[in-house]
Amino acid sequence: MYEQDFEREYQEFNAAINLFVNILKFKDRDLVETCEQVLMNLMGSKYTQNIMNAALFQLAGTAPDTCQWIWQNFPYLDACITLKEYVVMLAVQKLISQGFVLGQDFSTTADGELLVNQNARAVLMQSISDADRVFVTEILDAANQ
Repeated sequence: MYEQDFEREYQEFNAAINLFVNILKFKDRDLVETCEQVLMNLMGSKYTQNIMNAALFQLAGTAPDTCQWIWQNFPYLDACITLKEYVVMLAVQKLISQGFVLGQDFSTTADGELLVNQNARAVLMQSISDADRVFVTEILDAANQ
């Protein structure tokens, strides 16, 4: 019985991800906000955040332009905020593991921005996956504006 419940929840979660991915591909702000609000009302904020994060990761690999559109248009959504925090931590860990020094080669701001020198940026971009590169590029480009 437990396995059946888990399987059903897993299928529902994946269906919600796929639905959200398809909705996000329309690049319609009102539609995205409405769907996000409905999902939050039905399932709660943590579940909605998990769905949106999974959808963003899927889009980073399959439709990076849509992923970038979301980050540029919805920086205030919980999913984007937590994903940004994760990506900054990932980038910092990668930079430190490559021998770069915090405060010298790169730094973070109080707003969660990541500032890196050219050498650190080049090494970072080579050391991450294509999907992560979409997110890291958005963060680095936003910090340079």
